Amino acid sequence: MPLAFPSRSHGTIVFGFYNIETDSLLLEDLSFFCTDFCGTLAEIPPTSGGRADLRGYRFASRRAIGDLVGAIRGERFEGYLGEVYRRWPFPKDQAAFRQRLEGHRTRPEVERVLARWARRVTIPITWTPARDLATIGPYEFSTTQFRALLEYVVRGGYPTWEGFLERGACPPWVATLAKAWGVAT
Repeated sequence: MPLAFPSRSHGTIVFGFYNIETDSLLLEDLSFFCTDFCGTLAEIPPTSGGRADLRGYRFASRRAIGDLVGAIRGERFEGYLGEVYRRWPFPKDQAAFRQRLEGHRTRPEVERVLARWARRVTIPITWTPARDLATIGPYEFSTTQFRALLEYVVRGGYPTWEGFLERGACPPWVATLAKAWGVAT
């Protein structure tokens, strides 16, 4: 589930996984894949900082994004999220509510749906530790705020990766990110 996080530039923002069957993330009006996010951050040295470009999508409106709560409840299948939840409904069994380690395998199908609701964009990510500043597109974060986003990704958001609580399981690209940026698994 996407959660509310503080940012320097936009106050409280929404960030996170939104469906357990995909490794895609939402950041307000942006969407990108966890695999790409981790790979892009691997290009930026955590100690000295830098910039790298992330491939993603931008929604033109909230309506295009859709209604997450309505889609989860199976009541309103509007916009992009509605289409995703028609394809991959919320699990009836709460024990099954875990972010899938193999969520990256649905990417081709998710990208086809995204293309109907959002446009492809390049999202610059910058990390300037000397200024206590990280950016993802237009969104600015302090080191502490940015680290909270990374910790969320490493644990598989809410509800966590399958097997994370028992044995620290996460996809290999997430483990690489955690090691490089010093985030505990």
